Amino acid sequence: MAPARTWRDFLAPVLAGYCGLLIGVGMGRFGYPPLIPAMVEAGWATPTELHLAGAFNLAGYIVGAGTALATARAFGVRPAIALAALVSVLSFALSAIPLPGWAFIALRALSGATGGVLMIVIPPVIANAVAPSHKGRASGLAFAGVGTGFVLSGTAVPAFAASGPAPAWLALAAVLAVASVVMLALLPRSAPPQAARRGDPAPAWRREPAFLGLAAAYCGAAVGYVPHTIFFVDHVARDLGFGLAVGGWIWVAAGITAVCAPMVAGIAADRFGYARVLRVIVALMAIGAAIPALSHNLALLTLSAMMAGGLMIGLGASTAGRTREIVGAEAHTAAWALQTVAFAIVQAAAAYAFTALLASTSSHSLVFALAAAIMASGLAAELATARQPRKSGP
Repeated sequence: MAPARTWRDFLAPVLAGYCGLLIGVGMGRFGYPPLIPAMVEAGWATPTELHLAGAFNLAGYIVGAGTALATARAFGVRPAIALAALVSVLSFALSAIPLPGWAFIALRALSGATGGVLMIVIPPVIANAVAPSHKGRASGLAFAGVGTGFVLSGTAVPAFAASGPAPAWLALAAVLAVASVVMLALLPRSAPPQAARRGDPAPAWRREPAFLGLAAAYCGAAVGYVPHTIFFVDHVARDLGFGLAVGGWIWVAAGITAVCAPMVAGIAADRFGYARVLRVIVALMAIGAAIPALSHNLALLTLSAMMAGGLMIGLGASTAGRTREIVGAEAHTAAWALQTVAFAIVQAAAAYAFTALLASTSSHSLVFALAAAIMASGLAAELATARQPRKSGP
């Protein structure tokens, strides 16, 4: 379809993308953890079952991202997005009923899978619908939906949960239902991604130095920001003695950054290019990851949360745009799917590795320093490969 040329045509696909990423990732991935205490207190599930559900949510996300291309080819892009939104709404609505542990875990896996599908399919649709001069800000505004879910998970979700698990789940399902209606009403039409023919060689873009370097930077960031998502708030609240309230506000500060970062990054990308913006974000994230290993100052720790945790959503938007620059529009969906799946897999592996490292050494400083070093290494790989000769055209 022709790129949008008016503000009205620009805002419609952007709002559709915002709602889609809010549904699939912002709430599908981040809306569940704040409900864990309420469900335990209500006797709906044990902590072990709920933590297992979180693990299956991530596993579902990986499966959904890995099968998103096939789903879009089989059903069409719009029906695939509609189906993912419907399953997501149902997975939240059915969670308002006390269920056996296995059933609740299955719902969280489904919620994760729909998030994987929406994360893969939506960004290329939005990029195809807007003018080239506005692709960065369009992507940034759409990815702000992920950050919005991040903020809601730390503010509104606990407020709903104070009345019990059932009202909280129903409220979230209602939000997702409204967002789904808005998304489908505004979503631009898009052709399904082309399937590779049997016997065709692997796409040349998979061997592009720039693409591999981008993957190194993105996956390095996936590993490096894990300690801030697992250990950081608890470390500040209990180990450093600042208390749970301070830890909660630091999480909110990271969430607000997650909303603003992709929008600022998108505007900057339209002016300076995705590559430069991406490098600045990874460098800032590496510095933020290193701060807890160097200082226990509360102001610096808050800045660390904003840099190492909150900027990640901006990096996701920038990586999606940079992927398109490297491989071209036709291969964007497939290449972005590969980046996303790799990101999720190394993130899951890093969670286990850092947990084991902390358990064996009891050194938070070592964990955060290692995280920063891994991020810096990924950035170095991206810089080293960005200007190597291309093996093919887009």
